[in-house]
Amino acid sequence: MQNDKDPNNNLKVRRFLKLALIALSLLVIAHVSAVTSVTRAADEQLHFTILHTNDLHSHAEPFLERGRMVGGMARLGHLIHSIKANTPNTVVIDAGDMFQGTPLFTHYHGDVEVSLLNHIGYDIYTIGNHEFDDGAENLGKQLKKAKFDVICSNLDTEAQPELNSVIKPYVIRQINGNRVGFVGIMTPELERLSLSLGGVRVKNLKDDWLIPVRQAVKEIQDKGVNHIVAVTHCGADLDQQISQAIPQIDVIIGGHSHTRLDKALFVEHDDSSKTIIVQTGSYGRTLGRLDVAFNKDGSLDAADTKYRLINITDKIQEHPEMKAYIDKKVEPLLPLRRTIVSQAEDAFDNRWTAYPWDSALGDLITDALCEAGKSYGTTISVHNRGGMRGRIEKGAITLEKVQEILPFDNRLTFATITGKALLSALEHSVSGPAGGRFLDVHGLKLAYDPTKKRGERLVFALAENKDGSYSPVDESKEYKVAINNYTFQSGEGYDFKDAKNIVNTPERVGIPFRQYLEAHPSVKPQAPSRIVPVTENILSSFRKDKVVARVKGLAPYSKITLYQGTGRGATPIDNKFPVPLEKPLQLTDDLTADQNGQCTWRGNVAGSWICAVARPPKGSALRRLIISYPIEITAPKPGEDSKN
Repeated sequence: MQNDKDPNNNLKVRRFLKLALIALSLLVIAHVSAVTSVTRAADEQLHFTILHTNDLHSHAEPFLERGRMVGGMARLGHLIHSIKANTPNTVVIDAGDMFQGTPLFTHYHGDVEVSLLNHIGYDIYTIGNHEFDDGAENLGKQLKKAKFDVICSNLDTEAQPELNSVIKPYVIRQINGNRVGFVGIMTPELERLSLSLGGVRVKNLKDDWLIPVRQAVKEIQDKGVNHIVAVTHCGADLDQQISQAIPQIDVIIGGHSHTRLDKALFVEHDDSSKTIIVQTGSYGRTLGRLDVAFNKDGSLDAADTKYRLINITDKIQEHPEMKAYIDKKVEPLLPLRRTIVSQAEDAFDNRWTAYPWDSALGDLITDALCEAGKSYGTTISVHNRGGMRGRIEKGAITLEKVQEILPFDNRLTFATITGKALLSALEHSVSGPAGGRFLDVHGLKLAYDPTKKRGERLVFALAENKDGSYSPVDESKEYKVAINNYTFQSGEGYDFKDAKNIVNTPERVGIPFRQYLEAHPSVKPQAPSRIVPVTENILSSFRKDKVVARVKGLAPYSKITLYQGTGRGATPIDNKFPVPLEKPLQLTDDLTADQNGQCTWRGNVAGSWICAVARPPKGSALRRLIISYPIEITAPKPGEDSKN
């Protein structure tokens, strides 16, 4: 029998108790550590990364732009895969208009675009207006193949069952132990922009179009989710309105306006919370990376949120499988690339918002359309900027480029319209920014004031006569015009319902454009000479011994140039910008506004027209060129001394 008083036995007991105490201490430490970890996870900020694109427009291949190869889905895919492999909690998003823009879409109807987004591993996507270009039924067919979530909260798609089956108003994703809601939003202008919706419509359009968006946001919040990302195809301006109207939205991943936001926009709300708005531009030139942070209370932490655009250049490796896939799909289209129809003496750019006057590409296209209508007797042609894509680089113009410039299934229409209808169309053209609805023109010269309210912006419109001179458009006179059938049939909100002698040609608009290029072995960009933006109340004049011109309302120390002409018109200055004069001559080159933004000039210009051009100084808040209304200086009668 063991002796309880054995010293060895007592030592064993003490050792056991010591070990037990150590074990118990370790258990307590482990428990406390676990509790602390849970508490810390609850207290820490939510961080995750959004990689995003928008308005890819079927640009699967890299393309030449200003002497550099940019874009390309194989490069974009390689970059996204690389970032995801090294960045936990990453979500990949596209904000719509992946369809339309190159022959790849015309040939494959969207199959290539959906396949590439699948291969890259996109997570979330919202629909763009150009996804309907081949019809709503085709869109439903293509999106059935999507491995990513398709979200849009304000579209009624019940008329298209296949499309309806793939669209969700929102999705909620688990990210790093937190739930984040993603809601999709389509532009309320969809029904004005697309004529092939097949019964699809924007919800609550005649009431408050944001009602279904608010409902989706409320549903997300009711599920206990307070981090909300909107994926929108509305444009940068509407995105700011959405952020103000629904401040519960923390992040807006935008598209539609092709706005390149090198710096994110922050919209601050009354409670000091913020919404961040980002957009990448278009055509896959850049990938947006948003490293977003939220505070403990669920609000956006603007200070800790980082954003940048990554340029997609030839320095980025191409994903081999994606490149092989794209190359295979391009093979049937190579004859278009090898067929040269003309030569460009210089580049024809197409930066919509950069041209408040006529664009060289628009001038070229409208020249071609008017030429095609000669047998009909057309003297005027117009083409909406949203209907022409891409850019012509200096050098060979291929048949592939022709199809890229005019990719839509629009046909050429000839019609006879009244001057009243023509003036109404021109007023509608300038009723917004120089975006998709803006018309480039042939056979017209016009001036408009973008500072006026809508419906009152057209200052004058002149139509070309048979002898090459120009006269004011007469409301009661009839004019023969060439126009694409999209615009003619109310696309972008135009109204030509009273037109007569209508001829709808069977040819896509690209056919007469190609024929025009083939008839002109080389083409050169024209300086802007058809459309002039002007500003009222900048220039005034009166006569004493000489004509006195006064300029006011400018930024302090603006540089001012006065021009004298024979009448109203539109004429380029230095091949850079137009003035609203016919045959302008420079009167001055050394005028400077004073600290109040004013200056006075005196000279002999009676019997002519004058206008002023002002360039704000560097660092001025107002950076744009200011062009005044043209002012007629009547010749004085003998002994007369009166105001103009």
